[in-house]
Amino acid sequence: MVKKYDKEDPLEMKVMEIPGGDIEHQALVMAEEFRDMGTTKKELIQMFSSPYYAGLYMAYVQLGKENIENIICHVYNSINMIDRSQNEQSI
Repeated sequence: MVKKYDKEDPLEMKVMEIPGGDIEHQALVMAEEFRDMGTTKKELIQMFSSPYYAGLYMAYVQLGKENIENIICHVYNSINMIDRSQNEQSI
């Protein structure tokens, strides 16, 4: 299902460049968001290299393929899981 773009949709992803912002941090945060939504490493690399995804592509152009791949690998290798069963036992 493809949803039509709605500029008033508060959940619609929008691209904003932050003047003086840290593009590496932006790429890291975007990679974490897509990882958490279930995007695979391969899909995310393809998304960063596609002009269709303007925010991701902006980081790809500015940082280069190797840096983006390093950021993605870092994000997928540093997943922190919370074991809620340990918290429930202490209550």
